[in-house]
Amino acid sequence: MYYIPEPLNPKKDLGRFSATCFTYLWVMLASVFVYAFVAFFVIMPGQDMDIQKTQEVLTKFIEKDGGAYILASCLGVLTFTVSRGKQLFKYDLRRKGRKMTPKVFFYMICFLLFAQLFTAVVNQMMQAIMQLFNIDLSGMESGSGGSETLTMLIYSSLMAPVTEEIIFRGAGLRALEKHGKIFAILMTSILFGLFHENLYQLYFASLIGLGLGYIAFEYSIIWSIIFHALNNFVIAEGIAFLSKKAPEPIVNIVFYGLLIAGSTVFLLLLILKWPKFKEYIASNRSLPGTYKQAFKSVWFWVLVVFTFLGTFLPVMAAYLVSLINNS
Repeated sequence: MYYIPEPLNPKKDLGRFSATCFTYLWVMLASVFVYAFVAFFVIMPGQDMDIQKTQEVLTKFIEKDGGAYILASCLGVLTFTVSRGKQLFKYDLRRKGRKMTPKVFFYMICFLLFAQLFTAVVNQMMQAIMQLFNIDLSGMESGSGGSETLTMLIYSSLMAPVTEEIIFRGAGLRALEKHGKIFAILMTSILFGLFHENLYQLYFASLIGLGLGYIAFEYSIIWSIIFHALNNFVIAEGIAFLSKKAPEPIVNIVFYGLLIAGSTVFLLLLILKWPKFKEYIASNRSLPGTYKQAFKSVWFWVLVVFTFLGTFLPVMAAYLVSLINNS
């Protein structure tokens, strides 16, 4: 049996990062609760102290407002600052690699468009499967409807890209880097997808996490933040804005035209450069036994189960509703 040298402990490192992510999830929940609690008493006087009316207004406000998420994201960075200590800002976020080139920038945009198209296709397949079981997931947030308030726009286009990259491509990648770049990219991408606790965003976030992880390692975390922000603001928010200003057929032509064009370029690149991709994977793979030991981490599985339940409980709830309605 092959044993990993003592200085390398993937179980401990993955466990520590997973435990911090798990803590951050509870910090987020607490932040939303406190924010809603304060907002309730701020709104109540304007509703003549009527509790029911206040609850209705509060529900609509929380659904569209991004204030709670802005607060939670700031506390999230604080959580990882405590976990990583001085390493986060003195080491994790200061590592730089190669200089970004226009060619790589263009290819990365094409990758993001490919990820959008892949997600759109999978979403359609998922909806078709759900309809076979009379499950209505129309109420689930897909993250592509655009922001309706300034605070939500600030969160989705600025705060989320910055804080999520600091957490996953900063603290996460650097904490796991010693076990191989591919291991670090894969693990942080999986956790990044699960962290969203949304069926529609699960595979999209995991997929773009692969590209953002590569960019953070080979160029810098600044560029992963920029690409993350471009995806959220230009692609997602831009298309949502266009859909409100232009006829649907035009929006579909522009949207899917861009996705197909970008995906075609990316897939051609993947085919033509496949030997280089294989070489990069081979030169940055982990020692034998790394994944086996890493998956022994209790905290990793606690986080996976918790986020998995958060992702699929709404699906199960929708299925139960469909059974009740059809009985």
